[in-house]
Amino acid sequence: MRRLPALSLAFALLALAWGLLARARSETWWWVAGLDSVPPQLLLPVPLGLAWAALRRKRWGWAAWNIAAALVFTVLQVGFVLPRVPPGKGANGISLRVLSLNADFAGADPLRLAALARRERADLLTLQEALDHDRQAGYETRVRAAFPGWTLTRHDELLTLSRRPVLKSRALTFPHSPHAVLVTTVRVAGQTVTVVNTHLPTLGLLPGASDTRLRRSLPQRVARRLAARRDFVGVVQGVLRTAPGPVILAGDLNAPPRGELHRRLRALGLTDAFPAVGVGFGFTHHARFGHSRIDFLWTAGAAAERSTPLPDVLSDHRALLTELRLPTPGKVSAPGKVPAP
Repeated sequence: MRRLPALSLAFALLALAWGLLARARSETWWWVAGLDSVPPQLLLPVPLGLAWAALRRKRWGWAAWNIAAALVFTVLQVGFVLPRVPPGKGANGISLRVLSLNADFAGADPLRLAALARRERADLLTLQEALDHDRQAGYETRVRAAFPGWTLTRHDELLTLSRRPVLKSRALTFPHSPHAVLVTTVRVAGQTVTVVNTHLPTLGLLPGASDTRLRRSLPQRVARRLAARRDFVGVVQGVLRTAPGPVILAGDLNAPPRGELHRRLRALGLTDAFPAVGVGFGFTHHARFGHSRIDFLWTAGAAAERSTPLPDVLSDHRALLTELRLPTPGKVSAPGKVPAP
């Protein structure tokens, strides 16, 4: 294969360009955002096939090059998290276990949800798409019955349940769209923890009913969704500025674990729990054949000790379990000054 060197170099350059564009322009250029919604592992057969071709021809240098390219691509673009020395469990602080799940338009059975929460000793549960397609509230009634002793707060499709005392709850609507986050403050061992439950829109690559009616083009559809994501960062920034203690941001971001949205959240002082303490791909969607990590738990003022998608199939997403370690009372500090996104 005379073209082996050229193809090997071309893949490396393509992967590099894709990664740089995704991290710098995925929230501003609609076509990059669309490209970034494609599971990058679809390209993995390319370097592996080139490595095999090189091995058959005993071109050891190019075989090693393509194997290394596949490994780097898997870590940086597909999002494989390498094992690392875990933080010391049992350190000073209060343990808080959080479950988050997209319920697939009330498709997750509340009794199975409750059994899962008991098994994992969850303190908090954030649900998205907790309304059926007709937007009826019957699902909330079933969830309440399945979680006796828990406090439930709700805004539209977002439900937050807590075994800890709830102090207050409010919805924060985005300034330029009807999207909102549900902000619930709970009391945990004498300190206030702010829980932000969110579900960001998909990119709109396929038109919805309103898109068809208003004849929105693909660039227009994606631009509207990207504007909502930028509004979301501003809303989270406001929460961080006023929160008296640790902040937990959980939900379905409908975004891959890379890109400008993640860079802006990190700039706010938030930490994505799974790369910090997880191992592997962490795919949360689809539940039966995972290909994307689009459900997240971010935190400020608390340390993650464990974060993993659970194997139970309750909806079209996997539930994400994260165990946090809150600071001990008397050492609690607010997230601090938040920079502009």
